[in-house]
Amino acid sequence: MQGVDWLLSLYSNGIHGILADEMGLGKTIQVIAFLSFLRHQNPLGALLIAAPLSTLHNWDAEFKRFAPKIRTQLYHGSVEDRTSLRTHWDFTSPNSLIIITSYEMCLNDASYLSKVPWKVLVVDEGHRLKNLECKLIKTLKTYNAEMRLLLTGTPLQNNLRELWSLLNFLLPAIFDSLERFESWFEFDQAATLDDQAPLIIEQEMQHQIISKLHEILRPFVLRRVKKEVLKGALPEKREFVLYCPLTPQQRHYYQIVLDGKAREFFGVTTTGSNTLKNMLMQLRKVCNHPFLLREPEGPQGHTDERIITWCSKMKLLDVMLARLKQQGHKVLIFSQMTSFLTILEDYLTFRQYSYRRLDGNVELASRQKHILDFNNSSEIFCFLLSTRAGGLGINLTSADTVIIYDSDWNPHCDDQAQVQSFFATEN
Repeated sequence: MQGVDWLLSLYSNGIHGILADEMGLGKTIQVIAFLSFLRHQNPLGALLIAAPLSTLHNWDAEFKRFAPKIRTQLYHGSVEDRTSLRTHWDFTSPNSLIIITSYEMCLNDASYLSKVPWKVLVVDEGHRLKNLECKLIKTLKTYNAEMRLLLTGTPLQNNLRELWSLLNFLLPAIFDSLERFESWFEFDQAATLDDQAPLIIEQEMQHQIISKLHEILRPFVLRRVKKEVLKGALPEKREFVLYCPLTPQQRHYYQIVLDGKAREFFGVTTTGSNTLKNMLMQLRKVCNHPFLLREPEGPQGHTDERIITWCSKMKLLDVMLARLKQQGHKVLIFSQMTSFLTILEDYLTFRQYSYRRLDGNVELASRQKHILDFNNSSEIFCFLLSTRAGGLGINLTSADTVIIYDSDWNPHCDDQAQVQSFFATEN
């Protein structure tokens, strides 16, 4: 309710804002309540939600669950389908729609959508706009919207330039110059004879920057974190990091890569300026599973024990899943590599474990069906996800255990992925 009241105060005062509650605190339901209130007060006018493709059905399902009298429409599909949908839009009707669409549709149909007088434009996963040169932010700036609302669990970005990009999108009249914005945080590092001066200056500079940022963001950013909001309301999260040595087969493959013989042995290209980059990726594949470089000879499509015994991580995973299955747990397994997810599918089929899969190649309609199957059926044991595709507002809270098979270079991606089962997570 505090969040909804804050959103209403922004709208009443004609201010754009960022709802930046930590992941898992219900930004979606706060926005649904806010938009429902606007519809109740004044049913006329257009409302648009722009979100990652993977979250569209979740938005629609959450509206149907919490605000069933509000009419929503998923705006997606072929050019002909979208054109047909637009012919039925009437935002002057008391029973008008809330439009839910993807970033891609916002780009492709900007010539039409940018001319609609939107009352509110909601951008889910708003940190995607941190690059001020990206086409999406340039296009959304052209949209005619009374209120722009960004939803993001990570409002403070890696540097001032990325933060300014978000602020410029919300308040271009105020944050019109990146150079001026950066100048607000300049610090006079005057020389001093004190030996501790460099440390003192650095600490003071950091303190001033943080204080200034808080003052700048306070009027139009709301952020709460789980440990403050949900004290004692959640089961304790237990996190384990498990280590295991390479198997003899992995050591053999690893040495081949280090010796620069991967090209002739595996058919992997290692020449040119990308030699080091490719070598790191090849070594990472060896660690994840040697099948990623070469599968053993055998009948086509046949899976045997070597899918487990050749890889130390799989041997460990095999033991873990047997125990988790016996104890009635439901498990999410994340990996960076979609090619490894295919190996995992072969393994789960070999062990006769029921599962569902989601990555960037899964069709939109299939995504939602897989999610519903997993959440509603006690028989489906595992859900396989690519970390990037699975870390965007997907509701898989029937799971109680998350396994990160291989960590992302960016630790935030792993954190975001884990939140998909946040409310029930034990491990």
